[in-house]
Parts: sequence; structure tokens; C-alpha cells
Amino acid sequence: MLSARTLDYLETVYLLSLENDTVGVSQVAAERDVTIPTARSAIVRLRNAGLVRQERYGKILLTESGRRRAESVYRTHRVIFRFLHDVLGVDEETADAEACEMEHGLSENTRARLVAFLDRNEGS
Repeated sequence: MLSARTLDYLETVYLLSLENDTVGVSQVAAERDVTIPTARSAIVRLRNAGLVRQERYGKILLTESGRRRAESVYRTHRVIFRFLHDVLGVDEETADAEACEMEHGLSENTRARLVAFLDRNEGS
């Protein structure tokens, strides 16, 4: 079982991979505002879980299961952010930070219900 913090690193790799052809540990560290050894440790945990591939000191690539998991984490983050910001009126910075905290605690069923609720009420 991966920790919420490790899944945040997976989400970071995913988001960086959308912007860049390759993702390096130094990019992950900069994005997460941590040291390179801290980021490297998280990447090792993701590699051991089969979510990323990386040759020693090489670029980080998401595996197929890693991409699916990262997309799910990111999608959940966006749904919670939309709820907090668009429905409740929480400012963007707070909504983003709190969505990050909350995203790992929702079941798939609750997430799906929140998405359906937002889709039904969009533009209301």
C-alpha cells in the first residue's frame, strides 16, 4: 500500500510527463520543493510498486498501470478542487491544497458520486 505522499509523487510525474517528453528526478524534486534524495526515494517506492520505470539515474517513465493510477489520482484531485472552488467558493490556492489532502481519502464510489453531482449541477 502506497502512502498518500508517494501517490502525490506519482501525480507529479504524471503532470510533468504531460508537459515534457522526459521526466527527471531533479524536475520532480523542484516541482515538489524537496531535495533530490527525497524525490529519488519516492521514485524508488513507485518503481518497486511497478508504477514507474527508471534505469539508474535515468528518466522516469510511467508504466501502463502507473499512468492509470496517476490519472485516477489527478482526476480525483480535480473533482475535489472543482467542488471546493466552484461550488463552495473556496479560493483557488486553498482549494488546491485541500484537494491534495482530501483526494486520497475518497472511495471510488464517493468520487464517482461527486463527479456525477458536479456534472448535473454544472452551470446551475
